[in-house]
Amino acid sequence: MTQWDASMAALAGRQRTIVAHAQLLELGCGRRVIAHWVNRGRLQSVFHGVYSVVSGELPALAREQAALIACGERAFLSHRSAAALWGLIRAFPVEVEVSVVQRRCASRKGIRVHQIRKIHPREVRRRHGLWVSSPARAVLELAATGSTRELFGAIDEGLAHERFTPQELRDVLARNRPRRGAARLAAILGDETATATSRSRIEKRLLRLVRDAGLPLPETNVKFGRFELDLFWRRERLAVELDTYPFHRGPGAFNRDREKDLLLRDARIDLLRFTGDHVRDRSAMVLATIAGELARKAVGD
Repeated sequence: MTQWDASMAALAGRQRTIVAHAQLLELGCGRRVIAHWVNRGRLQSVFHGVYSVVSGELPALAREQAALIACGERAFLSHRSAAALWGLIRAFPVEVEVSVVQRRCASRKGIRVHQIRKIHPREVRRRHGLWVSSPARAVLELAATGSTRELFGAIDEGLAHERFTPQELRDVLARNRPRRGAARLAAILGDETATATSRSRIEKRLLRLVRDAGLPLPETNVKFGRFELDLFWRRERLAVELDTYPFHRGPGAFNRDREKDLLLRDARIDLLRFTGDHVRDRSAMVLATIAGELARKAVGD
């Protein structure tokens, strides 16, 4: 093994198999040698001027590592790439998304570059050895470029897995007005259903469905004697209970639910029960049933 081989192997080992043209030059490799290695397949091109020393499928996060190396100093993963790295969305984007601070850097094939003037130190972190937007910052970035479904999903995932708190979202928003996406996120944070402390993610999903359908918004987790109502339309005297498995299993829960049903009937409050599968897979049926009950009660008034 030549000195070049050993140096390149050591460099690639630290960077998930990735090496850059400029780094190889610094190791003393000539341009002709590098071109020869590329032509022979010893170096596999990932992005322009950035290679992998292995052929075939790249290891996990190698493309993201390569994109950061390609973009140089003051670059960090952002937007959908950051959201995926934090587990806020399921899949990494086809184009790696990178933000670059106070420096011109053009997008190129496979890399989408966002140029920004500044970023607060709390909004960029290290994860798996890569610089990346903080989870709360990634939500703000998604508010600028993502779909509504993707954005609400990211907020749900972040809250459910404690990647951030509602206050951290508000702090990021306060530091970044009037950045693109700020108004959209502010509107969501002003909507209590987006970050409501509810018993389950199914409740949050149903709240979004109710809001998007233009129906009156219910109160959530309302105290009712020694019980609690998942959703409650007080004026219409309509309650909805969501029988999700973790909170409604076993004979004890069954008996409590029946007792709650009887108390609601005595209080002349109508009750609808749905399962988590109903909300996930039969949302149209759920909405139609709720809307029908609300309409019937409005006529009765």
